[in-house]
Amino acid sequence: MTGPQRTGWLEAPGVLTRLEQLRPASDRVWLLGLATGVALTLVAAFLFPYPGSPSGKFWAYASLLIRGGLYLGAADLLRNRGGEILFRLFALGMVAGTLELLVDWGLIHWVPTGRLVYLTGNDVVLLGSPVWMPLAWACVIVEIGYPALRLFGRWRRRFRTLRAAAASSVLCASGAGVTVGFYEFLAYRAGWWKYEPARAMLGEFCALYIPLGEFLMFLAILPVAARAVGEEERRVAAALAGGARFAVAIAAGYALAYLVLELR
Repeated sequence: MTGPQRTGWLEAPGVLTRLEQLRPASDRVWLLGLATGVALTLVAAFLFPYPGSPSGKFWAYASLLIRGGLYLGAADLLRNRGGEILFRLFALGMVAGTLELLVDWGLIHWVPTGRLVYLTGNDVVLLGSPVWMPLAWACVIVEIGYPALRLFGRWRRRFRTLRAAAASSVLCASGAGVTVGFYEFLAYRAGWWKYEPARAMLGEFCALYIPLGEFLMFLAILPVAARAVGEEERRVAAALAGGARFAVAIAAGYALAYLVLELR
């Protein structure tokens, strides 16, 4: 008997097939998307900070639309060369990012300390968040999830599956926690959002439970992503289910981090 029932989703045939298709070409698309996000966020933060300039928001949209286009187009441009993984991670991320609007509402209205406050002026709002927030989450999930899968695909040839999975998950989750602190500073500098005072702060710009929560939630990205990219017969259902699973991981990561740092 073969398949995910026996081996687990990390060794399911569909997952292994997709991992074998990863190429330097898909690495370059991922790297281009990542670099675009960093570069245009720096432009917004240091050249067009809000409220001094309304154009910082333009660079947020430009960054996300370029990155989203790269990941969507990869499915056709890099067929059987890793593009499908970028596309499916993006689809999973859009579902997770849309559901994350509910989590954002809690961060805005329900937490007693370290509340999230958006500062984007006349931006269009979904529930309590800027309209581009689901797209932002989709791009971040691609940019963290892709290296998790890439490293796992390489390391599983040298180590046992669980060891390779643990190493790639911890490394990428740590990267998420560190880079989120960097992006939170840039978002504060750009005037996109800030946090009210919390018991534990990262500088004056970020409640510490945010990067800790990101670390905790991205520990789950590898099994969630593997299950989504390895499903061949029900791709839409896999994206919906994977997005819902990661939205639960987002909520759980923030809740646990808040419990540890703010309600201790």
